[in-house]
Amino acid sequence: MSETPLGAFLRARRARLVPSEVGLVAGGRRRTPGLRREEVAARAGISPDYYARLEQGRQRVPTGPVLDGIADALHLADAERAYLHRLAGRRHPRTPAAAREALPASTLALLDTLDAAPAFVTGPTFDLLAWNRPAALLMAEPARRPPHERNLLWQVFCCPHGSRSADNHAPDRSIGADLVASLRAHHVDRPADRALAELVGRFSAASPAFAALWSQHRAGPPGPGRLHVRHPALDAEVLEYTVLALPEPGRYVFACLAPPGSRARAAFAAAPPARATAAHRTGDLPDPSPGRP
Repeated sequence: MSETPLGAFLRARRARLVPSEVGLVAGGRRRTPGLRREEVAARAGISPDYYARLEQGRQRVPTGPVLDGIADALHLADAERAYLHRLAGRRHPRTPAAAREALPASTLALLDTLDAAPAFVTGPTFDLLAWNRPAALLMAEPARRPPHERNLLWQVFCCPHGSRSADNHAPDRSIGADLVASLRAHHVDRPADRALAELVGRFSAASPAFAALWSQHRAGPPGPGRLHVRHPALDAEVLEYTVLALPEPGRYVFACLAPPGSRARAAFAAAPPARATAAHRTGDLPDPSPGRP
């Protein structure tokens, strides 16, 4: 039986739940991790057979209340609940109309004001749309690199001195996990987008870490966190970063802050002053189909 995106998501989220976390007693040996199908069905108020058909792709589109019951049973966050509804076809896919529009001048001006903190803007698939001078130093001059490398996913998963999570013991809360979860949420709105599917395939082939995170079926927006930076001019530094969602769908501002007195803070402050660089002032996105990520 062929796997459906909805079934894969339900199985992945069910496998991640520990019975004790939802008030259940483990009750003997379990063949697989997580909750049993009948346990999810009972908590959602539906029959085990109905839930099994959903996971197996044999059930037509469930109603909104049924999906909400399943979301409650699986302890889904708001973003994952919305993702579940979209997977099940309860909402029409959103077309990212602003994806190819030029960045507003006010956004570039915001980057200019952060002259001692790396800050950059990303699009729905985390292409770098604009960055300030400290960010250019942090990311090894993206303007000089080929288009497929001007991407935050490439920076995190493929760049030799790119960002690494500072919370390796908690990969679900790493910047990489957040980026992949956001990409998956974007992916469900564009199931027929071949370029997006190829992008996921290339990163999955190039990075085992990306592939492992993609298989977890997390969905949600990126949030703040901490990361290690391995950079020839900065040594190893831990940077705090925050994320701001822009009005245009799928666009975010990432801003990083180095610790006071650190070598990175001094390097960013000493970077030659320059206007923020917009990679796509005409609104064109990078070539989505390079040879590899």
